[in-house]
Amino acid sequence: MSDGTTIARPYAEALFKLSLDEGENFNDELNFLATALRDKDLNLYISNPAVSKDKVKEFVVSILPENFNQRLKNFFELLVDNSRIIFFEEIFQQFHSLENEHNKILEANILSAFELLENQKASLKERLEIKFNKKIFLSCMVDKTLIGGIKITIGDYVVDGSIKRNLEVLKNSILVN
Repeated sequence: MSDGTTIARPYAEALFKLSLDEGENFNDELNFLATALRDKDLNLYISNPAVSKDKVKEFVVSILPENFNQRLKNFFELLVDNSRIIFFEEIFQQFHSLENEHNKILEANILSAFELLENQKASLKERLEIKFNKKIFLSCMVDKTLIGGIKITIGDYVVDGSIKRNLEVLKNSILVN
């Protein structure tokens, strides 16, 4: 486990608890802040040791909408004060994991050799929801190196039904014998 993950966890948990108390707009505002903090120029400014923490807070707060969630502003300022703003992306990812767990949602990453049809996606999603007894969010990508078939990854659970994988298994079995 990396230091960033360990440092981010309590902040992500606090952010998640905060989100439960706030309204529906919280996620939109959090996504807005995350998008702003991903800006390369802003990152250079934030990471510049010549720029004081107060200047960083003042600048970022100035680009937020007027009616932006005050508790989220406070959270951002806390990260800056504690020199943890560099872990924001990790905190953001862990926050979404906690949110998905709370809402009983699993993210399934699907790699396929060709673009999946909508009925294939729907069928796959339905079968995965039955298997895991949770709502499934599909993230589908094409990987032509698979040759054919699909590879499903949900957390640590992996099903590799690709032709590429089957050829690797066959190759290894031939080399062993």
